[in-house]
Amino acid sequence: MNGDIDEWGRRLIHRRTVICKGFLRADGLWDIEGRLDDSKSHPMTLVQGRVVSAGETYHGMLIRLTLDDDFIVHEVQVSMPHVPTSECRGVVQAYQSLIGERIGPGFSRRIKELFGGVGGCVHLTELLLPIATTAFQTIPMARATVAPRTTADAEAFDKAANGLINSCHALREDGPVALILKS
Repeated sequence: MNGDIDEWGRRLIHRRTVICKGFLRADGLWDIEGRLDDSKSHPMTLVQGRVVSAGETYHGMLIRLTLDDDFIVHEVQVSMPHVPTSECRGVVQAYQSLIGERIGPGFSRRIKELFGGVGGCVHLTELLLPIATTAFQTIPMARATVAPRTTADAEAFDKAANGLINSCHALREDGPVALILKS
């Protein structure tokens, strides 16, 4: 690699990094968090006049949802340490309306209803989708493999696994993976 030019002769202009993590809390609830960071490969002047250096984060946001085994949201924490304009932070409180919502079928539609247009931040709202996927990758498998095991945990895993049936091609109802999950 030569500077910002890669082996195919392309010049890097924009970098978005999304990292999601799932945690089991001591109280048995789950913290699922997502972080989004945007940067440019060149200096950029933002709307309010601040200059962002090459490689410096100008969108830096975190959402943490606290969920139970049924994927119900109990707590929401939003942090926006790096934003292009001070106006961005005016939407933080709106995400508290996720409390009581369930991550499952219809969640994508629901977050668009709640936070579409001026009702939310497009970056935070987009971040909720990989957070939802991370919840499904975290909770059922942890209950099945590493979290304290009880009969209720086995039932929670079975319920979550069955909820994934027909969610994609590999998990189609008549496919081999679904048959294993159902057994």
